[in-house]
Amino acid sequence: MQWVPNPRRGTQMRSGRMISILMPSAIFQQFRLSLWSTMFKLALAAYHTGDSAAARGHLQDILEREPANAEALHLAAVLLAQERRFDEAETHFLAAMRYAPDRHEFCCNYALALHEQRRHRDAIDFFHRVLSKQPNLVIALNGLGSALCALGEYGRAEDAFRKALRREPANPLLHNNLGNALKQRGQIKQAIASYRRAASIKSDYPEACVNLGIALKEAGMPDQARATLERALRLKPGVRQAGENLWQIAPFWRETIDGRHVALRPYRERDAAFLINCLDNRHFMTHYNRFQSRTLSLPVMAAQLRKAETRLPWQSGTVDWIIHRRDEAQRPVGLANLVDLNLLHRRAEFLIGIPAEEDRNAGVGLEASLLVMDFAFNRARLNKLTSLVYEDNERAQKSTLALGFTQEGYRPQHLFDELKQRYFGVYENGVTVTDFRANIRLSNLSRRLLGRDVTEITQQ
Repeated sequence: MQWVPNPRRGTQMRSGRMISILMPSAIFQQFRLSLWSTMFKLALAAYHTGDSAAARGHLQDILEREPANAEALHLAAVLLAQERRFDEAETHFLAAMRYAPDRHEFCCNYALALHEQRRHRDAIDFFHRVLSKQPNLVIALNGLGSALCALGEYGRAEDAFRKALRREPANPLLHNNLGNALKQRGQIKQAIASYRRAASIKSDYPEACVNLGIALKEAGMPDQARATLERALRLKPGVRQAGENLWQIAPFWRETIDGRHVALRPYRERDAAFLINCLDNRHFMTHYNRFQSRTLSLPVMAAQLRKAETRLPWQSGTVDWIIHRRDEAQRPVGLANLVDLNLLHRRAEFLIGIPAEEDRNAGVGLEASLLVMDFAFNRARLNKLTSLVYEDNERAQKSTLALGFTQEGYRPQHLFDELKQRYFGVYENGVTVTDFRANIRLSNLSRRLLGRDVTEITQQ
């Protein structure tokens, strides 16, 4: 359990959401120091400096002499909860609350420990118990809101956070957590406003910056999102969520890729006619993607491409390029795609198609394939590419294996051809980044065709 040092300052980031965890240090500051024993002071000092072993030792001495010492029982419970020894922690929490039933902060921390164990309903019951006696206690309202968020009860969570903010309108943690509830309710603009407020109140608040950056990304404002996520990384280098989301909205996803003789340009609205011609080429589509819809009109295709230009791969799950010869930049000659893009597993399926025989014979497909693999493993930092090849396209299967793919399987009678009224099989191929880096043939080919070794690790 990660306890944050101050309920106004701390957060814990989990699966893209911020879960507030209350640390009793803020509560202990309110204790009457004159009542503390010297040993308890030592335990508390050790706790604050992160010396859990020393703190446990002092607390053990106290409890051996005074087993009903509520303060010592509570701090011992907190230490045990931090170590995820929740059964032992519960025993100490319950004893502390039994000996000091009016200490609401004990009850709040016990509720937070329950919340940490995903016992959210139990946590809510204890927060309500505190709030029945102190209805405006901010730490209880914030904890209640967090537990309600964990159960998906975002409307009630919003109410709890707003009530807490009426008591402490300048509390950045509350604004951040309110933003989480609003975002989950689909109120993205209001969530952005809450995250902005949190980050403005507390300038060194990387968690709020990450949440704001993700919300801006999802609202279709990638430039603002990038700036905010970069700020989060400056505040706290190495924050995984910031790095992952920056990667998802990096400009390279929509950039043209230039080779020596071939260039790959992302689909644009002006490519509609070429794509329609490809769809109408039955022989080509039989080998490229025979299940692609061929009934699209030119206006519909243009509208789809216009919409696609505003979407990044983290939304669409695809990266699509038109291949053209650099000496004939206005004449498209083929298609290249990464489809079924899985950003979590960093994996995608690779497709490539060159309709005209003369272009295939000119080496367009080989150079374009090297550019796609360079993009996938060096720019997009994928871990694996797969390729599914129809069993009746032996030429494509041979070319795929020559690119370093390994045949990983064969699915007999896997698909149904309506035109021929028969089932047919599919070859399953794959290449990992490790295989790619070790492929001497690709190294030599890329040096000859591109003037550089695409298998080498590059710094982006």
